[in-house]
Amino acid sequence: MSKELVALVGSAKARIDTGFSQVGRGLKADDAVAKALMVLAARAVAKANALALLAEHSHANEALPILRSLLESVVQMRWVSAKDSARRAADVLAEREKASWQEIWDDERVKVRAQELGFWDERLSRVLSSCREHLHANAAGLPWGHLYAEKDGGVSRDEVLRATAALMAHAVKALDETWPGKFPGAEEMWRRV
Repeated sequence: MSKELVALVGSAKARIDTGFSQVGRGLKADDAVAKALMVLAARAVAKANALALLAEHSHANEALPILRSLLESVVQMRWVSAKDSARRAADVLAEREKASWQEIWDDERVKVRAQELGFWDERLSRVLSSCREHLHANAAGLPWGHLYAEKDGGVSRDEVLRATAALMAHAVKALDETWPGKFPGAEEMWRRV
């Protein structure tokens, strides 16, 4: 399943690249909505690439902070594209200027926004609650580490890749809501996940 999920994550990047190639000439430097979505999409693609690499190399638990970061970016994209886009884009761009992990990764804010958009689910809830797995998994990776290993070995590679693919479909959806028809395929991606 992992290869199919990695390919699905790659297809999100291709959809985003193709869409921005189509809308690129019409973008304006002073358009806060376009700026916010472009910056967030670029970060989402980079994070998805990193997640796929870590998952494929048996580092799913080390990928969890990046998955949490991807969740934040994608919810911000969907939130900006849903309504009142200019104000929301300005809010998101201002939030991004805060140089604190606690400020940029506000669990309650991301949950409220995703619920408002109607796509909060168990998989996203699991991303928020994965800090413990990140801190405790893979203790058995060293000689005699099994003595201290937690019974729960953390998340699986496929779990990280499924969440990554589902989130990247949300990134594609946010872009397609802003530029209809230029970023198709989110629903197909969700079906394949």
